[in-house]
Amino acid sequence: MKIVFLNGGLANQMFQYTFYRYGQIKNPDDEWYLDDSFFFVNDVHNGYELEKVFGVRPNLLSRYFDEDVWEYMIGLKREGKSIPQTLLENGVEIRMISEYNNWKQWNPFEGRLDQLDQEFEDWMVNMEGDIYYNGYAIKSLYYKNIRWKLKKEFVFPEIDEERNLAYLEEIEKTNSCSLHVRRGDYAKFNAVAPDEVYDQMVSEMLKREPEMTLFVFSDEISYCKEHMDTMGLGKAGKCIFIEGNSGEKAFRDMQLMSKCKNMLVGNSSFSFMASLLNENPKTVLTFRQDRYGF
Repeated sequence: MKIVFLNGGLANQMFQYTFYRYGQIKNPDDEWYLDDSFFFVNDVHNGYELEKVFGVRPNLLSRYFDEDVWEYMIGLKREGKSIPQTLLENGVEIRMISEYNNWKQWNPFEGRLDQLDQEFEDWMVNMEGDIYYNGYAIKSLYYKNIRWKLKKEFVFPEIDEERNLAYLEEIEKTNSCSLHVRRGDYAKFNAVAPDEVYDQMVSEMLKREPEMTLFVFSDEISYCKEHMDTMGLGKAGKCIFIEGNSGEKAFRDMQLMSKCKNMLVGNSSFSFMASLLNENPKTVLTFRQDRYGF
């Protein structure tokens, strides 16, 4: 049995699902599951979204166990005992592979553990025995290697809101460039990029696409409007702020970004996944968090 931890917002779920599907395709002899227990004990973002947005139906761990057994395991999880730890204590010789040390927060584990200082490597899907993969798998390799499959699975619902149809029309008829500004929960982790980084990103794109129309997406669009000058947003000939896509409609921002002809990919999995979904972008500049550059 191979189990992939599932948590976070839509983009994180998509990357974890991608790793899960990559494992299924590369190692079909094993049973693969997504551990969705996180969403039974945490109320974050919009909850479990893969099925609501895309209609996919992966093998969820919650469907593997009988309802009473799963409720017992979730009860233990609420007390701080992770799913892999519960499996270990009930005779499953499971091993954990974890990106970095975030297993301590989400999945405390006392069994055999391999803590990596990087993202999962592709060969890890072929490891023998019962494996629990704890991480985000935010890596283009897995997506690109099975793009042919995911193109049929990551299909957004058709846009039917007048507001978004108008945005889409502008995106398609202009030399559009998306910019995603993530703030919100990033402030808690000191991960918010300074305004000057966005100024640099816009300036760099204008060297390549001087006639671009900038489409700004953000979970704090009011901040972007208020700091338009310091963020360099006014440098573009035309700047359009995308508004109204929150809550269960937040996925529309990713959908619209993936339609832009050019992309400025910020320090978030949301914008990175949008860039992977984009079928034919002209210019893509990716933010480098390690040195605030490209």
